[in-house]
Amino acid sequence: MTAELTHFHLDVSDEGIATVLLDVAGERMNTIGPMIFEDFVTVLDRLENDDAIRAVVLGSAKPDNFLAGADIRMFAMISEPAQAEEVVRSGQELYGRLEALHAERSKPVIAAIHGPCLGGGLELALTASMRIATDHPKTRLGQPEVMLGVLPAFGGTQRLPELIGVAAALDLILTGRSLRAGRAHKLGLVDEVAPPQVLLEVAQRRARQAIENGPAATPTRSKSWLSPATLQQLALEQTPMGRRMLFSKAEEKMLEETHDNYPAHGRALEAVRIGIEEGHEAGYDAEARFFGELVLTPEAKALQWIFFADQMLKKETWVPAGVDPKPVDKVGILGGGHMGGGIAAASTIRSGTTTRLKEIDDAGVGRGLAYVRKVLDGQVKRRRMRPFEAEQAMNRVTGTTDWSGFGNVDLVIEAVFESLELKQTLLQEVEAVTEDDTVFASNTSSIPISDIAAAASRPETVLGMH
Repeated sequence: MTAELTHFHLDVSDEGIATVLLDVAGERMNTIGPMIFEDFVTVLDRLENDDAIRAVVLGSAKPDNFLAGADIRMFAMISEPAQAEEVVRSGQELYGRLEALHAERSKPVIAAIHGPCLGGGLELALTASMRIATDHPKTRLGQPEVMLGVLPAFGGTQRLPELIGVAAALDLILTGRSLRAGRAHKLGLVDEVAPPQVLLEVAQRRARQAIENGPAATPTRSKSWLSPATLQQLALEQTPMGRRMLFSKAEEKMLEETHDNYPAHGRALEAVRIGIEEGHEAGYDAEARFFGELVLTPEAKALQWIFFADQMLKKETWVPAGVDPKPVDKVGILGGGHMGGGIAAASTIRSGTTTRLKEIDDAGVGRGLAYVRKVLDGQVKRRRMRPFEAEQAMNRVTGTTDWSGFGNVDLVIEAVFESLELKQTLLQEVEAVTEDDTVFASNTSSIPISDIAAAASRPETVLGMH
């Protein structure tokens, strides 16, 4: 029996598959830090020593996130580099034990990823023998640590280059950008992509296959290792001269972007280089030392302040207490050019609203609808939408040359050219055919909203929107 857990759920099936779900108590998002280490040790003890456990599925009990990285709040509690190093080395040890389950004990570990998998979250997934991610837009994988003035310190600078190659890993680590599951799959960072509804089922199936047939039963990374681009990359990364050239170019590009104002980028690059040239143990040691050095720098403090300020702004609605938002189910858009068409596309894609687009003639309507179609096709091409989802979105957008269909809209967005007279005329026409509480939003970039509203009979419903 496993001791009672606060931040994890652990269940073992009759087939010997342990499903371990991270669920940080009292938090909406899973983050990692010393507060969960005790539970983590307990879980690892059970996974290592219970012979009935033959494979592990590692996921999240949260509905919309895997592991969003380190708990940034703990950075404020660090007063000296040695303290930070100690935390990092403890985390590295735990991650190493998880990796050893499959590397040394022949217990496959399948990471089931849904939602943000960032920083320490991606580093956790990298310890697994296989990664399955959902095709949901919220699922993103990346190492954004440099954006906080530090570097990946739980093995990210070592395992990521080993998995996807040095060049691709440096790009992710030094830019801090994240990838959707489809792109991560192409890169070899993710082994398989699945719908959210069946993620755990697929992961458990892969664990079962690995038990029955060995690790070879699990899919390998998707990109072809025999492609010319891959062979060229390998030739560059596998020779001392090639590696020197690669790191030199990476440093040159990094300095172009940072102007040497952000020390974390240089230290991250150095940690990767040390791991490649001196081995992973030296790389892990460099991660810990560099993290301790970086976390207390003025640059890190400033970047972390920006992070917290940004999070606070996202939570701020700017709406007084007790005021309920007006539901918006149907939107009318005036103007079918690139701006109007783009707004129509954003409305149907992001909000799922029924959208009515008005132009002066049929040709204008056609151009507007064609632009919406172009945007949707682009979403499909980049695998951000499935074809049937794009078709459903397109079916929510209609066009007209008169005011038919505007009688019950909740919001009208004006996106015509910059003419005060024209905007005031359209405002008056909209007020004549819509309900008293219909909001009129102007997309103007230069005309004061008060000037536009001067012609309104309901000026309190006129606003600017971008």
